[in-house]
Amino acid sequence: MPSSATPTSRRGRTGGSMHWRVAALIAAVACVLATALGVLINATSARQRLDLNRSIVLGRLEQALQTYAQTSAVTGDNVALDAPGLPPELARRVAGGRVATQLVEGPDGPALWAAAHIGSHTLSVRSDYRLERSADDRFARSTVVLAVGSAAAVSLVGLFLAKPLSARVRRVSATARRIADGRLDARIGPVQGSREVTELAASVDQMAAALQERLRAEQRFAADVTHELRTPAAGLLAAAEILPDSHEAGLVRDRAEALCDLIEDLLEVSRLDADVDTATLEPHHLTEVLQRAIASTGLPARLDVEDDTAVLTDPRRLERIVANLLANAHRHGEPPVTVTLRHGTVVVRDHGPGYPAALLAEGPRPFRTGTPERGKGSGLGLTIAQGHADLITAELTFANAPDGGARATVTLPLDDAGT
Repeated sequence: MPSSATPTSRRGRTGGSMHWRVAALIAAVACVLATALGVLINATSARQRLDLNRSIVLGRLEQALQTYAQTSAVTGDNVALDAPGLPPELARRVAGGRVATQLVEGPDGPALWAAAHIGSHTLSVRSDYRLERSADDRFARSTVVLAVGSAAAVSLVGLFLAKPLSARVRRVSATARRIADGRLDARIGPVQGSREVTELAASVDQMAAALQERLRAEQRFAADVTHELRTPAAGLLAAAEILPDSHEAGLVRDRAEALCDLIEDLLEVSRLDADVDTATLEPHHLTEVLQRAIASTGLPARLDVEDDTAVLTDPRRLERIVANLLANAHRHGEPPVTVTLRHGTVVVRDHGPGYPAALLAEGPRPFRTGTPERGKGSGLGLTIAQGHADLITAELTFANAPDGGARATVTLPLDDAGT
């Protein structure tokens, strides 16, 4: 039986939406790949450009060497013998008769040198590399723009692809939460998508069906056992009534009556859990209904009517709810106990220690009274009240008043027709 007292904080989300996280992951991977690819392309392009220019400079140097060997003349643009600007490292490398090149960063910009040792001199060729470096920079900027655009496009595609998956997972999650709240008839149904999500949805539905069948079997067993106990308990109470008056006989009659009441409560819980009861909702004003509920308990309670607006309800079930709340207030709380009617809302309050934290967090549970200071009992009263509230589409919530005491609130649907 679902409980409306379950707090929404228990269902709070942690983290962002799944499709945003997937899209962010795809975007991150796209950025990393785009960066790596851009760096690789830029490095490859710069190296190929440098290799090409080295080939050109070496060709010019070879031509200058041939001319110098034949005519002892130094000819050609930027060709020099023992050039004053020749990089020292390049001069050392060619001292042993080698031909070498070197890219040098100078005050006038980058320059590519090629040199060879001939006789006691060094013949060199200098080529301005500023245009090539500028081309490398332009290519690098173009690659960055392309990488950013590609990453953005891939991110949008990832967001588009991840959204359906996220919607399917949220559907499975929402159904699982409804099942956890006690709605074992909730099902996900067919889910289109990846095999993993389809199998997950089918597994959740199978789990819910198995839990529902097991719960129904347990409910049938409990109802059958309780019904079988009804006859011997009634016989025990009848036998206790004919005992001679004594202290011991009084104890036996008291316990027999408590046993009969417990069995009746168990039967009522079984009917509510089995969803065999129905309610007829009709327009009613609640003053007389609450008066009858208070009178049926025989317990002292003050009724405060602030606004008797017509509501849609089943008077018999509402009386049962209020009677159980009053009995709980007197059993576990302290006087004064008040019943307040205000614009379709009924508040039952005592001035005791208040509801235990477990009840406020999880709602009423059978055979659990919470903390010792709330007294003893079967714990069925609030469970029955919750079941009847669900039947009449009323919201039953539990809270502790700021100045002490337990406060149960029954919010009923208003009569829109204004009867």
